[in-house]
Amino acid sequence: MGNGQSSSSRRWVKLSSLLLLSVFLVLTLSSCGLGVRTRSLFGGKAVLDVSIADTANNNNPVAVDYVLVYDENLLKELLKMPAKDWFERRLQFKRDYPEDSGFISLEWEWTPGQRVPPQDLPLEARARGAIVFALYYSKGDHRARIEPNQNLKITFLENSFMIEPR
Repeated sequence: MGNGQSSSSRRWVKLSSLLLLSVFLVLTLSSCGLGVRTRSLFGGKAVLDVSIADTANNNNPVAVDYVLVYDENLLKELLKMPAKDWFERRLQFKRDYPEDSGFISLEWEWTPGQRVPPQDLPLEARARGAIVFALYYSKGDHRARIEPNQNLKITFLENSFMIEPR
């Protein structure tokens, strides 16, 4: 009988250990963005929803860049830069950081009132930050820092834009 009890005890210890390990993994993957990092390793995507007012950019097309930055110093530099400067210098930044070594950028141009289907955004575990630049004719920086690797909604208004997590 001692043998049967011992086998039962070992099985219970094994099951308890597996349960604890499972709980630990779930908590770990859901905290500190690790879940996003794990999804990015397997080619996951975030989604960008876009809404463009009929009067956006004073009835002119809006050039928009979503910039996912890998280099901390570059991120600091870009966070000081108005959108107008980004669009003027973007090509040089691509030369300075070839083959996505410092950043990647997704580039669009949308017209006022345009209906835009949801856009896929890459998930990148190595991203230090993300910035949205929008080229408006009105004065202002027209730049927003966002947390990388999250679903977003951007609303383009007459003289500016708003971003909210989804």
